[in-house]
Amino acid sequence: MTRTYEQLIPRAEREKLELALEMGQGYVLDLSDRTFNDFFHERLGIDPETEGRLFNGRGTSKAKRLRSFIERAPASLIAKLLRELWNYRSSIATRATTPADQVLEASYFITVGRFEGVSQDIDSSVIESFEPSETLDELVASIRRDLDAKKPHAALDRLHTY
Repeated sequence: MTRTYEQLIPRAEREKLELALEMGQGYVLDLSDRTFNDFFHERLGIDPETEGRLFNGRGTSKAKRLRSFIERAPASLIAKLLRELWNYRSSIATRATTPADQVLEASYFITVGRFEGVSQDIDSSVIESFEPSETLDELVASIRRDLDAKKPHAALDRLHTY
């Protein structure tokens, strides 16, 4: 039995995911119908026009088609899509990142982790300042934020400085 979009993603995460992807009015970010299809084709090798079974069932808006895809596609493909959408979102952002954006990003990547099968938390308490230093304290805080946001690759990039 197929689980629904609402069953796959808890409400609080779902609200943040939809906010991050600007799905409120039936859109997905700034994608038009054509660029939505192009996005899937270029990033995932899927043509929404010929793979209708993955996209049909909820309606014709881009947001509804995305929800249908999340219900029907394999989890690994959903995770890849969500990462690609975040990368695209980041590339079109024209404003400075705020603390609210960081919370939104953390929640978004918890959802991505759900589809990647990541369920355990990473213990970031082992990373600590080994000497008093404002710069080191900020580096440690940054590594912890990345780990807590389920972005271990970003944390590893900073770890060499540590």
